[in-house]
Amino acid sequence: MEFQFFSYKLPLSSYLMIIASIFLIVGCAIAWFFKPDKIVEREVEIDQEKLAQLSEREQQMLLFLAQGYTNKEIALSLSISPNTVKTHLKSLFEKLDVSNRTQAVAEAKLLKLIH
Repeated sequence: MEFQFFSYKLPLSSYLMIIASIFLIVGCAIAWFFKPDKIVEREVEIDQEKLAQLSEREQQMLLFLAQGYTNKEIALSLSISPNTVKTHLKSLFEKLDVSNRTQAVAEAKLLKLIH
């Protein structure tokens, strides 16, 4: 099957190839325009104020959380009860204004409290 376009007779597959190429070029242009290096990331320095608010034990808790320890594992490592771990974590979450372990680690990394 052939179609005529501007006095050129080309098979249907050629027209489909041209259309696909146009979509590819437009897609690449859009991807380039929105590429990640154009996104401005805010620079965050170590938040000394937040770090000073955290007790030494809460800072230890953050390190354990970042390593994926459970409450029981933290308790065994520090020779304290799991309930004490929960108390420290609750205080830590309040000070970082987060509601769970994952958010605490993410916030601590954002504030460069941990690496």
